[in-house]
Amino acid sequence: MNTIRSRTVSQTCSHQTSASNMDRPKQASQQIILNRTRFNSIEFETKHVELVLPRGKDVKFSIEITNYGAPIQINLTASNEIEDCVRFLRNDFAAVGKTVVDAAVYIRTQRHGRIAVTAGYGANTDCFNIDLIAEPYQEIDADPSLAVPGGHTLGGCEVSQLPPHPVLKVVAALAFILVILKLFTDLVPGYLGIAAAILLLVILIMYKLFTTSSQ
Repeated sequence: MNTIRSRTVSQTCSHQTSASNMDRPKQASQQIILNRTRFNSIEFETKHVELVLPRGKDVKFSIEITNYGAPIQINLTASNEIEDCVRFLRNDFAAVGKTVVDAAVYIRTQRHGRIAVTAGYGANTDCFNIDLIAEPYQEIDADPSLAVPGGHTLGGCEVSQLPPHPVLKVVAALAFILVILKLFTDLVPGYLGIAAAILLLVILIMYKLFTTSSQ
């Protein structure tokens, strides 16, 4: 197994949350095996971890460490690409037997990086790749049964297009007849003809405004 020299980076994270209140990702853990093949040896259950995480929430990622030999000093380091969103709740400690180290992970977009494990005060270092995958945004499906027939969208809301009232049509027809009679006969008084013309004009304006807003 090749030895990879780790770089010293900070394990600080901007979100301070206890491990008990954090969710777990879809792949919740990684296993590290120490001192099984030789002194200060480091092995991983997998060299590539993928975590599917909710956006904007602290999530607990567990690292299980099994030491088959004498107590050994362990340090965990997140690479520069993920150091701002991975925080180890316990670090730089002596691993004896089986130990579990929890990391708090917080992301808003997909990230890719590495976590390095240093054993024996720098005697050996190895790392594994880690992909932090943000869950897709959930789409809200509208219930078709709530749609209004003949409706249209206004400002993102569904509104119905109400047809002109039948009474309004009758009034408009009468006003039109009165205007015609006033123009071509003397059967209609002058004031009634003027009132009918004004009423007809108002109805036409209202109808125009209604048909324009419904398009």
